[in-house]
Amino acid sequence: MTLCHPTRAVRAALACAVCVSIFAGHGPSQGQTRMRQAISGPVTPEAIFRGLSIAPEDNWVEASVMLDIEFGFDSAELSSRALRDLDRVAEALRDGKLAGTPLTIEGHSDATGEEEYNRRLSRRRAAAVVAYLAQRGVAGSRLTAVGFGEERLLAEYESGDSRQRRVEIVRSR
Repeated sequence: MTLCHPTRAVRAALACAVCVSIFAGHGPSQGQTRMRQAISGPVTPEAIFRGLSIAPEDNWVEASVMLDIEFGFDSAELSSRALRDLDRVAEALRDGKLAGTPLTIEGHSDATGEEEYNRRLSRRRAAAVVAYLAQRGVAGSRLTAVGFGEERLLAEYESGDSRQRRVEIVRSR
């Protein structure tokens, strides 16, 4: 169940929008509230820090930053834009405010195609993000890659919408 839905106009007007979701019966977030910061403008270290700091650190609330990381079609190869965005993410994650924070990198897909194939592709994409962040000096021991495929579609978009294809950085417990 989603508790807030920023409209397209709001997302266009703001660099970041916050959305709160409650996941019930979906893997590690079962019964938890997720405060999701969607970065729809330029990716900056400040936006990453803000997104991962919006929720209190307790067992009921997760903080995540939702990024539109571009990959090649049907591939886990990061685009040049994705590399630039991930450079800024790495800068934020190396900062003293987040340096010790364990993170889960979640890959998500739309519902186009075969479910198991989408899960494998989203897992490879999350692993590519983890590998790149590690190359940029983020301790690999802090990062876990998970691929959900189409398991956690965003309620505000159609199942085949390209905005379902996303990477989320989640502050782990």
